[in-house]
Amino acid sequence: MVRNSSLRRRLLLFVSVPLLAVLVCGGIVNYVIGLHYANKVYDRWLLDSAEAIGDLVNSDAGRNELSDQARILLQFSVKERNEFAVRSQHYGVLAGDDALPQPNPRSRSSGPVFTRFRDHGQPMRMASVFLANKADPGDMLVISTAETVNKRRALARELLMSTVPIELLLIAVAMTLVWLGINRGLRVLDPLAHEIRSREAGDLSPLRTIDAPLEVQPLVATIDALLGRLDRMMRQQQRFIADAAHQLRTPLAGLRLQAERALADPSPATIHDALLHVERLSAGTARAAGQLLALARAQAPDESLGLTAPLDLAQLVRDEVAARVPNAVAHGIDLGYRGPEHGATVIGDGVLLRELLGNLIDNASRYGSHGRAMITVELQADRTAGCILSVQDNGPGVAPELIPRLGERFFRAVGSGHEGTGLGLAIVREIAERHGAELTFSNHTDPHGLRVEIHFPPAAV
Repeated sequence: MVRNSSLRRRLLLFVSVPLLAVLVCGGIVNYVIGLHYANKVYDRWLLDSAEAIGDLVNSDAGRNELSDQARILLQFSVKERNEFAVRSQHYGVLAGDDALPQPNPRSRSSGPVFTRFRDHGQPMRMASVFLANKADPGDMLVISTAETVNKRRALARELLMSTVPIELLLIAVAMTLVWLGINRGLRVLDPLAHEIRSREAGDLSPLRTIDAPLEVQPLVATIDALLGRLDRMMRQQQRFIADAAHQLRTPLAGLRLQAERALADPSPATIHDALLHVERLSAGTARAAGQLLALARAQAPDESLGLTAPLDLAQLVRDEVAARVPNAVAHGIDLGYRGPEHGATVIGDGVLLRELLGNLIDNASRYGSHGRAMITVELQADRTAGCILSVQDNGPGVAPELIPRLGERFFRAVGSGHEGTGLGLAIVREIAERHGAELTFSNHTDPHGLRVEIHFPPAAV
């Protein structure tokens, strides 16, 4: 069972993920900024401590020493480790921890020097100042104070934790507003759903929701296209039913009439004559049903046709004519083909094109005979101009005023003297139009007869 996901939840998820990413990035940025300002504060404290030590050293009766009370104050810390060192260029370490690293003496001209190092696995920060030794004017004192960086990181974490609840609250408020906005925004689909829901079963007209947002317009257009296709299919089905009723009504009435005639007069001669009529009517009915199905296939939606496949029209026409020659000879018809054997490429459906050619040959066989019937199928191929398929008979032709009506459904020329369904040329017209081909009819005098031409467009390379 397919579980339908909520569009609201999906939209909320799409929004919440970036917001959470912003929260994480914001936390990282806040921590980095907090650590930066914590370093500035504690660096200032280290620098002040180094300058204070220098003042004490230079003021201690000129002995360059610190009192025990000063040492205790400088090194005392409950949680942190503090170190200091007083060095002289002439006398070495005067006070403090001689394990502290020495700053670069070249940096004394640029002011205080800050150094990072590790001591016993702990990261430490050291500030150093350079002062003149008042007790020895030719000497230079280097005062260094150092501490671990734990207080700095703790302060940065404290700043971060103070901002996280505020950011979470803001995100919660933003998510609530987004949820309300999504609910309100999706209400624009309610008129569209109401219009579709309130329609009658047979109403396939386009939607009238013209005030839909731009984002919903593609959906409306897609629904309109679907309704249009359904409407065309429904109309085609209705036309097929009407055509079937039109074509089958007369043969069925004839079959019933012949059955009643045989029942009324059961003599062998009457029954034999009735059966002959029944055989003729059933054959005509079968032919009408076949042509109705062929017309329905020709009128099928474009999506059901394989019109994207290139095929060799010359080979198709030649094979179709060759397959019909034995039947033509049996009926005394001279059927021939004139044109190339290969190389006439068109884009089309082979089944429909065979149906087209078969109807043209059958129509010429029925209505084009004049004495000994002769039918010529000709194909002219040109890569730039396309292909021209023509079928010509040697019959009496068609009256000029009736030529424009050729191809109409159920139309038969008056005075032809042959029975038919009137669907053959209608099928030809439908198939030609589906292939983008142009269908023309004309009377010829040399030789005499009706000529049907179908001009196919050139195949796209």
